[in-house]
Amino acid sequence: MFMIGDSPINIFDLVFLLSVLFVLLSLLGLLIALVMRRWAMLRRLALGLAIYVGVYALVLIGSGLLTPQHVMAMHEVRCFDDWCASVEKVERQPAIGDVQAQGVFYVVTVQVTSRARGISQRARGAAVYVLDDQGVRHEPSLQGQQALEMAGLAGLPLTSRVDAGGSFTSITVFDLPSDTEHPALVHTHGTFPGVIIIGYDQSFLHRPTIVPLVE
Repeated sequence: MFMIGDSPINIFDLVFLLSVLFVLLSLLGLLIALVMRRWAMLRRLALGLAIYVGVYALVLIGSGLLTPQHVMAMHEVRCFDDWCASVEKVERQPAIGDVQAQGVFYVVTVQVTSRARGISQRARGAAVYVLDDQGVRHEPSLQGQQALEMAGLAGLPLTSRVDAGGSFTSITVFDLPSDTEHPALVHTHGTFPGVIIIGYDQSFLHRPTIVPLVE
């Protein structure tokens, strides 16, 4: 584990950052070689860049396919840099107010906290969804969420700003078929750059980290 300022950075983050630097320098070199018409240099740089990107892509795909899925427990905190979240509670209920579930409403409470020092932050790409035991993805229920908000029980959206060292509660509703088995929550933090970071659980073909929704 390395540190940049107050934030930890793991080996995969470091490999990604160095790879971005290498690609940028290679592209700069290609541009210079093209302007100066140094064709041999241009070919060598292009070949080196292509080989590096190809190897990186193979390692990215292999890591995604071979790494076992990470299963987290309720109340276990997961952090994306200084922005952290944990699943605190799940409730099953047939209705919210006057709105009846097509199956069963799963009302999931997530606690968002910040480890940042001196600055507030927000996760604009933060979102949650549910996977069942068949791998089917279930998005939040629009009708259920609206009913919860009208009752004043929804807390704040996941994308809300959180103060340094602060926290807030966000509650999301899912309408799952009544015969759903082993539902699990998946927390995403935006697509890029996670999709191209080797070893990251949101990388290409990597199975997402899940939190089983156990009451």
